[in-house]
Amino acid sequence: MKTVISGVSSLRNRGVEALVSTTIEQLRRRLSSPTFLVLDQAPDYDACHLDQADTRVRFDETLRLFYVSRIRAARMRASRFAAGLAPDFQAVRQEIRSADAVCASGGDIFTSLYGRRSLLAHLAPLRTARAFGRPYFLLAQSIGPFADTADREAFLAVARDATGISVRERMSYDYLTRDLGLPESMVAHTADPAFLLGRPSADRVANLFRYFGCADTQPLVAVAPSQAICHWMQADADRHFRAWCGVIAMLLGELGARVVLIPHVQEIAAWNDDRILVTRLQRHFEFDPRLRVAGGDYSAAELKGLISQCDLVVAERMHACIAALSSRVCAVTIKYSTKAEGILRDLFAPGPVAEGLLLGLDEFLDETRACSAVHTAWRTRAAVAARLRDTLPDVERRAGRTFDLVADALG
Repeated sequence: MKTVISGVSSLRNRGVEALVSTTIEQLRRRLSSPTFLVLDQAPDYDACHLDQADTRVRFDETLRLFYVSRIRAARMRASRFAAGLAPDFQAVRQEIRSADAVCASGGDIFTSLYGRRSLLAHLAPLRTARAFGRPYFLLAQSIGPFADTADREAFLAVARDATGISVRERMSYDYLTRDLGLPESMVAHTADPAFLLGRPSADRVANLFRYFGCADTQPLVAVAPSQAICHWMQADADRHFRAWCGVIAMLLGELGARVVLIPHVQEIAAWNDDRILVTRLQRHFEFDPRLRVAGGDYSAAELKGLISQCDLVVAERMHACIAALSSRVCAVTIKYSTKAEGILRDLFAPGPVAEGLLLGLDEFLDETRACSAVHTAWRTRAAVAARLRDTLPDVERRAGRTFDLVADALG
C-alpha cells in the first residue's frame, strides 16, 4: 500500500522530522505491506535520515509551480498535455496518481500566517490527489486562521473533499466546525503525532546527558530559541536577543543551572537557522562552559532523549516543547501562533497552569516578565510534571487515533 506524505519542508527542522518519522512508524504498524514516498524540499538531506527500504524521498514538484516564473509555470501546466515540457512535475503527479493515499503532514501549514503562496503550495499535492480521485488526509493539523476570503475558500475547496481531517488541538477543531462550517463528522480532534516519538536507547540517552549535563546536584535547563520568530511576527530582533540573554543569565546565576542550547531548526535560509541565534548567545556569554550547544546533526529522537533528562525547558520551537511535555518535563512555551495555545490548553485546561507556561512573544520581549515566568515555572515544575503524568495517556491515545482513522478509511 503506497502512501504519499506531503507538507514536508525539510528534516533540518527537527519538528518536521518528528512528525514525518512518527507518521511513517505509526502507519507502518497499521497498513498492509506499506511503502512511503515523502515529498519535500530537501530530498538529498532528508533521504539520509529516512534510510529505510520501504521509504523514498523526492522533491515536491507540485510546490515548485508557485515559486517559478510565469513562463515556467505555464510550461508546467501545459505539460499535462505534453509531459516533456516538465517531466519532473508530471512524474510527481503520476506518483500521486498511483498512491493509495496522500497524507498531508506539516503541523501548521494550512494558515495565512506564512503567506498565501505557502498556503496554495501546500494545498497543491492534495488538489492533485483530488483530480486523480485518490483519497487524501490532513493529518493532525493546526488549521487557520485565514486572513481573508480568498485563503479561506482555497482551503475549503480542498478540505471539503478530504477523506479525513484530524486536528491536533481543540481550538482548530472549533475553528473548522464553527467558523468554517465543516461537519463535525469529517473532523477528528486527535493530538500531535510527536507525542508518540520514541527516544534512543537508555544508554545513548545517558551518554547524551553526561556529555551535555552536569553533576546530579546541578540542574540542567534546555533552551530552544527561534531565529525565525521575529521574521514571522515582525518583532524587534534586538529586544528578542536581550530577553534571551536575561533569561539565560538568570538560569546560570539565580538558579545555578547549566544550560544546553538546542538549535531545533537548522535550515539553510539564514532567517530560519537557529544556529545563528544560538551562536550569538554563546558569544555574548563569552563561551561560558556552563552554556553548551547541541549543534550536531542530532535526530529529533536524540534531542528528545536529551530534553527528557532536563529539569526545565524554555522554547520558542513548539516541538522542542512537545519533546519536553511528552517526557513529563515542565516547559515554558513562547508562542507566535495559535498552535501553542491550543496544544497547551488540551494538556492543562481548565486549570491556570497553561497560562503560566505560555508567553506571547510580546510578553517575552519584556525581559522582566520573561524572567518572572521562567522563575515561576521553575518553582512549579513538580506540579506540572504530576499533571502531565495524569493527562499524557489520553493525549497519546488521541495521537494514535490520527493513524487509526487513516487505516480504517483505507480498509
